Order: sequence, then C-alpha cells, then structure tokens
Amino acid sequence: MKKRLIALMLTLLPLAAGAQDTAVAIVERYLQMINSDGLRPDSTLVVETEITFHGSTDTLRMRRMEARGGMHRVEMWRGDSLTMGFCTNGTTRFRKYAAHMGWWNDVDSLEMVRLLEPYDLWGPLHGWREKGIALEYRGTSSLKGQTLLVVRARQQDRYTRQYLFEQSSGLLLIILEEDDLPVTDERLKALRISPLQYKIYHEYQPVGESLVTSQESYMRDNLLTIMESKARYEAFNPLVFNQD
Repeated sequence: MKKRLIALMLTLLPLAAGAQDTAVAIVERYLQMINSDGLRPDSTLVVETEITFHGSTDTLRMRRMEARGGMHRVEMWRGDSLTMGFCTNGTTRFRKYAAHMGWWNDVDSLEMVRLLEPYDLWGPLHGWREKGIALEYRGTSSLKGQTLLVVRARQQDRYTRQYLFEQSSGLLLIILEEDDLPVTDERLKALRISPLQYKIYHEYQPVGESLVTSQESYMRDNLLTIMESKARYEAFNPLVFNQD
C-alpha cells in the first residue's frame, strides 16, 4: 500500500452495467478482510490518533475505545483540554461531554448512534445494511497502473459517495463525495459540512485478528488533514464505559 497518494490522478474507464450483487460482494469482501466483527473477548480495542492540519501547528489527539456488547468511548483532546467526548456501555448508559459547560450529559440511544457513526473504527461501510446504504457497482478506475473497483453508495441525508477498492488486495483505498445535497434553507447553509474532495486510506495495521487504518488523509474545502493512528488491545475495564 503506497503511503503518499496526495496528488491523485484518477482515469475512469468505461463503466460496467450497475450490479448490486457485485457491489455487495466487493464491500463484504472488504469487511471480512478487516474483520470488523473480530473484537477479542474480555478486551478493549484502543486506537490513539494524532490529527494534524496542513499549514497549521494545531494538533488534536483522538482516543477511541471499543469492546464487545456495543461499548464505545470517544474522546478528542487539544493539549490537556477535553474538547469532545461520548461513551456508552451499550445498554443503559449514553453520555455526551458538553465542552462549553465542562460536564457530561445524558443522551438517548438514537443520539448516541448518530454521534458514534463518524468515528466508527471500521469505517463508514460498517453496518451498511442497517444504515440503509444502497450500493451500486460502477466499474473500474485506474490509478498509477493499479486497477480499482468503484462502488457508489447512496444514503438518505448524506452525500453520495464513491468507494474505490484495490482490486488486488480488496482493501478500501479512496473515498470521494459528490456535492448532491442542495440546501435551500439559508439558516442551514452555514451549518452544512462541505463534501469530501477525497479521503485516502494509506496504511492498515493488524491488531489481533483484525485490520484498522494507521494512516489516513482527507481534503475538504481545500484543507488537508492527516491522521496517524496506533491500535492496541488492553484488558477490559468496565469503568471505561460506565463512568465519565
């Protein structure tokens, strides 16, 4: 897997006829390869990520923790200050950190699902059926002599995405978003997040019997963000998911 693919030169080849079963096979092969359901029992998967912004000295640290039973904890730190956080034990406790007030609040389970989605350790296609994502095979693309398989994904109230998988390895390499969510309400335009120009998964790392990304980068509004992650397993501690 090449480490640096910032300058993208994608040459689209003639598209094959759309086939849902082909798209499903590509996505399911990828999910099986990363083994998104392979969490170790009696352990907590911890992924520490350093986030840097091109042309800026600002750095964020993100910590994501996951254990069996739908247990999750996500924290975002700037220096010694917690700027964002939420955690759940998967059943009875759903908490969100209110940075402007400096304390944790209860949220409902549906809100927790919404909060966790962008920080899923297994990527945006994890649980694609439950999310109502419609898949369509769009043929092949070429990148520096490498053949990529293209899957278009549509989801309600989300930008349409193109997922590009390495044909040789089956791993996800690139995500592109289409600007196809027009907002007519002026009050909402300022709140809308612009579509990704691209997101690249440069490197994957093994952890237990699974794979998670170790290096990602993405461009949005012509601003480049780089994410470097290290993953490990720790002994399961229920307090991680049951206290603020």
